[in-house]
Amino acid sequence: MADFFSPSSSPTTPDDGVPPSLFVTPEIGSVVEVSALSTVINEFSSAVDAAGLRFLGANAELPRALLASLVAKRFAILTGLSGSGKTLLARAVGQWLGADENGGKRYLVVPVRPDWTSPEPLLGYEDALLPPSMDGRRAWFVPEVLRFILEASRDPERLWLLVLDEMNLAYVERYFADVLSGLESGEAVLPNLRLDHDGYWRIPVGGEPKVALPANLLIVGTVNVDETTYQFSPKVLDRAFSFEFRVASSELDGEARRPTEAAPTSKGHHTTLLVACADDDLHIDHPLSSAHTIAEQLRDLHEQLSPIGFEFGHRTFFEAGRFAWLLDAAGIADPDVALDWIVMTKILPRLHGSRRQLETFLEDLVVTSTGPDPDKPVMPLTARKASRMLELVRANQFVSFAE
Repeated sequence: MADFFSPSSSPTTPDDGVPPSLFVTPEIGSVVEVSALSTVINEFSSAVDAAGLRFLGANAELPRALLASLVAKRFAILTGLSGSGKTLLARAVGQWLGADENGGKRYLVVPVRPDWTSPEPLLGYEDALLPPSMDGRRAWFVPEVLRFILEASRDPERLWLLVLDEMNLAYVERYFADVLSGLESGEAVLPNLRLDHDGYWRIPVGGEPKVALPANLLIVGTVNVDETTYQFSPKVLDRAFSFEFRVASSELDGEARRPTEAAPTSKGHHTTLLVACADDDLHIDHPLSSAHTIAEQLRDLHEQLSPIGFEFGHRTFFEAGRFAWLLDAAGIADPDVALDWIVMTKILPRLHGSRRQLETFLEDLVVTSTGPDPDKPVMPLTARKASRMLELVRANQFVSFAE
């Protein structure tokens, strides 16, 4: 049995001599208290609970972890059982973001259609059937998603949320590759459109044809897995935080009511999250004292994944450190719990293969994540999922994270 990482109970207060209460984002010129970031994330968790959308057991911290992941990367995938709360939680994020200045929603839920075979359902296209302007500029067909993103770009001081519901009903890379690339690189992929006086959308005179996606745009995709859906490619999974939704028998509540809308947050809380989103180096400039321990555990895990072809790269390692920092700010300070969320959202979703390839690794992962007391797993999310995957690979000779 390979002991590829050991549970740690090291303290989580910074020991680098830098005051832990503040971090600065030079690009924005703002100073945000880490305690304020904790307040914002905890407020969201409380708003979700007050709306009647409750997560129990091993998933009790799911709302906090989801918001922390969106600050870390701005793109998350919610997968798991149908009817387990994926879309409801995504909607709760949007409701919590509040209304725009005209009273409209700052979130949009778009059902993905099986016939989405190009970027056009998201980013539109020049429509030759529409009249050009007097100076020859072509008019564009602007779908609902593009209109929403353009509205978000005009409100840079607030966060906006796009929810792609049933994201894998179509082959994801065919319609989402441009957006995914823009999220990752910051390159210009969004048509730079303005509404002309005649009511048609066109690129403005002298304007760049494309601009970057707005930095205040969050994206969540919900996923169900059955014979009508497509698997995600490693490219997509590597660029997202993936959360699995499962419901234990003990969590079924006969008195549960249909959830209500989550109460909206304040503009100041938007600012706190936007500054944190923009600061890529917050976990490096103000490291946790547990950062070295988590990094070593991830390196050990990398060594165990390498022989079976599932090792991760620099991006996953970087984002794991950023995620751990934000989880700590959200009040999830135990490094074992942080590692549990990292493995569940960044490592295990990429696994798929045969019994010969994965059985030994999953056996070791079950033992390590369970720890000495099976009734109190050190990493409960990982222990539950790894055990389930181990059972499935033994029964079916093949397994993947998505079920």
